[in-house]
Amino acid sequence: MSYTFELNNERKDANFVSGKINGKSAIVEIFSAMRDGKDLAPYGKKADVAAKYIKELNEKASNNDLSAISELNEIRRFSMQPVLLQEIKLLGIYGNYKPIGYNESCEVEIPVFANLSANEQALGQDVKFPVVRKKRVPISTTTISGGYAVDYRKAALGDMSDENELQDQVRVQIRNKAAKYVVDTVYKAIKNATGVKYFFEGSGLTKTGVDGVISKVRRFGKPTVSGDYALISQFNGFAGYQGVTPTVNGISEAVMNEIHNTGLMGVYNGTTLSEIPNAYDMTTLTADGTNFETMLPAGLGFVMPTGGQSPIYTVTRGGLTSISGNDITTGQLISRFDLEVGCLVVPGQEYRVGMVHDTNLDSLAD
Repeated sequence: MSYTFELNNERKDANFVSGKINGKSAIVEIFSAMRDGKDLAPYGKKADVAAKYIKELNEKASNNDLSAISELNEIRRFSMQPVLLQEIKLLGIYGNYKPIGYNESCEVEIPVFANLSANEQALGQDVKFPVVRKKRVPISTTTISGGYAVDYRKAALGDMSDENELQDQVRVQIRNKAAKYVVDTVYKAIKNATGVKYFFEGSGLTKTGVDGVISKVRRFGKPTVSGDYALISQFNGFAGYQGVTPTVNGISEAVMNEIHNTGLMGVYNGTTLSEIPNAYDMTTLTADGTNFETMLPAGLGFVMPTGGQSPIYTVTRGGLTSISGNDITTGQLISRFDLEVGCLVVPGQEYRVGMVHDTNLDSLAD
């Protein structure tokens, strides 16, 4: 699976800038205001100076001035980064998230148990008891990328209308690809685990298979099943709901009202059901070409106990970096933004997250 934009003649923008601009620079704030179409009056005389400088940079960039392109990408990077990193924190929904600096070692601190085999107390002797210790474990990372081609001539005239849409596009690309990378990594780790694991996979969910996972995870805490609508909606049938026209035989009025209002039950046998919004990936078609693929695997459901220690650790290393170059496919000058992301499921602790998978809904099992 590819997570990058392929460029040739690529140049790391940070190597071709003055280094005087940072996230707190006034020009970054004014650039963001111009991008969002806000009134620049509150910035006073600084606004006129900054706006003129930004237009001049775009004029130079339109003439293929590489230093100007790099300077603009640095401003974009500082403008996008706070919002993107705030959104990336949502990866913590799957477990533990930690931002790591460029100069820090890419590893996380993980609690492990020692003296697990407790024995009966012999006369005059103490017993073994479990104690929690911590160890540091390295996490391998991958580069997640988003990018676009910029109309510098338009921006040189002060028209920044495309900038907002383009930056939002990059944030969405990186955020969605990062989530997909984490989900794929967790699925493979749990499926391939050789120790204790709570995992069901089949062509469609079965009540027996799902109940087998939920009942085991429940001993760690009240479970929540999170997944795509196509997966979660199958629980309606387990409660006896059939068809579009509801019948009330054996189904409570509360459940009927939930299904009527949302299409989903909220609770199944004491387990909370939670839909994860899952947008289409407009760049990828399904195998038969009749629809778009979803950003996340539609058939995958996480069974998470409330209050349990998740074995899933996700990190981002440093912040955004930007690279300029020509797109190999089209030859266009592209600005690419990269974020280094890593994910680890602690070996031997896969049982702390249950998983159900309907292979009819995606191609994960292929």
